[in-house]
Parts: sequence; structure tokens; C-alpha cells
Amino acid sequence: MNVDFAFICDYAEVTGKINAMGIGFDTIYAPQVPYKHPHFFLVVQLRTSVTEAGEKNLEVDIIDEDGTDVIPKLKGKFNIPQKGAGPERIGRLAMEFNNVEFPKYGTYSLHAVVEGHEMVRVPLKVSLPPRAV
Repeated sequence: MNVDFAFICDYAEVTGKINAMGIGFDTIYAPQVPYKHPHFFLVVQLRTSVTEAGEKNLEVDIIDEDGTDVIPKLKGKFNIPQKGAGPERIGRLAMEFNNVEFPKYGTYSLHAVVEGHEMVRVPLKVSLPPRAV
């Protein structure tokens, strides 16, 4: 199983293909901490062989630079379709996060673990807004 891409964005949906807006930001500007960010998505596309396709266990976590959980680990199932043409299958995921509270400035990361293997680690910074010049 391989990762084609993974990113954070403002909005995403999977409708056979991935539709996304505000793609690929890596910094949240917070005037103060703790800061509650209202809304973002984690998008992942996985490519696998026909034999690896099917229902998979998925865990997603957000941790700070010290490895502390920011949210409780999210656990669920993720399906990579078994039917299709050719020797490969594609699984697409758009996971929504609402009102995540970041307790301090610094570096965070979103982790997606499929069947016990970390497939994705996407960095995210929380910083003071840039000063106007």
C-alpha cells in the first residue's frame, strides 16, 4: 500500500474523485493560545494492489511536538474498493475536524495509521499572525 498524496485543506469531499478547496495549508495563525480552529479536513489517497483492497482499520491522531495527543485517537474503518479495472485499487479519504483546540504555539502533526502501519504524517504549525509592515 502506498500514499499517492495527503494534505490538509479547508473543505473536501469524495464523490468518486476528491474535490477540495483551500488545499495544502500548513500553518494556522492564532492570535492567542489555546486556540480553537473551527474547521479543516485531512485528505489522503492510497493506492494498493487488488489483493490488499478491502476494509481496513484506520486510526487518526493529532499530536504536538512532544508526542502528546491533542484529540482522542479517532478509530474507524476505511474501505479500499475491491472492484475495478486493472491491477491497482485506490482508496480516498476526506476526514473532517471541527473545533480542534491547539493548546500552545508550535508544531503539530496529523497521523493516519492503516492496519497498524503509519501511512501519513502531515505537519501543521500554529503560529502568531504575521505583523503588518
